[in-house]
Amino acid sequence: MFQALKKLKRNKDGATAVEVAIVFPLLIMCLFVVLGVGVYMFGTHKAQRTVEQTAREARVLSEPTETELEALLDQNSTPPPMGSYQSDAVMLTQFGGEYARLIITYNFSFEVPFLDKLNLKSESVTEVKLREMPAI
Repeated sequence: MFQALKKLKRNKDGATAVEVAIVFPLLIMCLFVVLGVGVYMFGTHKAQRTVEQTAREARVLSEPTETELEALLDQNSTPPPMGSYQSDAVMLTQFGGEYARLIITYNFSFEVPFLDKLNLKSESVTEVKLREMPAI
């Protein structure tokens, strides 16, 4: 009986296959997470650049409305590789001038093998001064 156990202890056949079977799913999961985060960061950067570009274009418009600014945001934004953009514009009166707050919300979700679905959200916001308010 003891000789059979000693023989089994010395036998290393298949050890590499077992190690690969344990480590490989973890490597695949890490790869998917890194790729997903990269795509998410690209979409967030793209949204911020769109908001900044729209803010520059809004400065040259005369008396833009919220709907015109939202249409301009939609026109300048291209769909992200994964997820969706939602644009919004809000007119503000503050600091002696009229401002527009331009917002793009990026909703991103992806599935990672062996994990649940990951949902990420980011907002890209820029405020642009459209005109001075006359002094009273």
